Formats: sequence, C-alpha cells, structure tokens
Amino acid sequence: MDSQLTSIDQESSSGIRQIRHGFEIGSYSLLISEQTRAEVAKSPSVCAIPSTPDWFSGFINHRGETVPVYDLNRYLQVLEEAEETQEWVLLIDDHPNTVGVLLKQPPQSITDPELLDEAITGLPEIFEKSVFQVYGDKNHQWFEIDHRRLFLALKKQF
Repeated sequence: MDSQLTSIDQESSSGIRQIRHGFEIGSYSLLISEQTRAEVAKSPSVCAIPSTPDWFSGFINHRGETVPVYDLNRYLQVLEEAEETQEWVLLIDDHPNTVGVLLKQPPQSITDPELLDEAITGLPEIFEKSVFQVYGDKNHQWFEIDHRRLFLALKKQF
C-alpha cells in the first residue's frame, strides 16, 4: 500500500504547475514575486490626498484596512491619453504591507515561467532598482519585481 501512495504522490507532484501573476505598466511587463499574495479589485473608490504627487492616487478601504494606491503609469508618464481609464486595482501583499496599483487591464496568469539568464536592461530606473530576475513565457519577458523595495523608493519621493 505504501508503494502505491508513493507512486501516486510522485505522479501528482510532477503535474503541479507554477502560476504567477503579471501586470503591465506601459510597455513593461512586471511579475509579482513568488508566494506573494495578490488580489484584484474593480473600480474601488479612491480617496485622494491633497499635496501629494499626482502618481499617488490616495487610499482605498479594503476589508476595513487603509491601503495606499499608486498610479505607476502616471509616474512613468506612459498614459496614452490624459484621461485614460484605469479601473482595476491590483492589491499586493498582506496587511499591513498591502499596496495597490492602478491598472488599465486586469493582471494575467503566467503558467510555469522560465527563469532567463539575461541582464536587466532597458527599464526605468525605479524598476531597475526593484527587479532581480527576468522570466520568459511564450516569447515574452517578465520582470520579477520586489514590490516592497519599489514602493519604499516611491514613498521616499514624497
């Protein structure tokens, strides 16, 4: 009986797939770090804060917790139109480290991305300092971002 269970466990584990979540800011494809909690909210009400940079959208109430929301498209000045709609908020990490990112479209699921041995180049400076790995999926590059490092760098610009 034990040999049958071992055989089943080996078969099951070989079929396990890694699913990661990616999102796009302008033409940059960013991948959330492995085992980082993420959630998507559509069109939440964002409370703006006076005297903050325009790329800091404000705060939302998410399950009774206050979450800061950033507009990285505006930060990088990559919105095609001044009033381009960003109706999705990607919530990254567990409270109290949760941050929100405004998105034009919902995040994508990336299945079994391949770690690439490539230099990290061509990214805006704020991303270069926060990206440590490059992954590939279907001939597309994804830059794995350390979101805590990214948002700490952004907070320092206030």
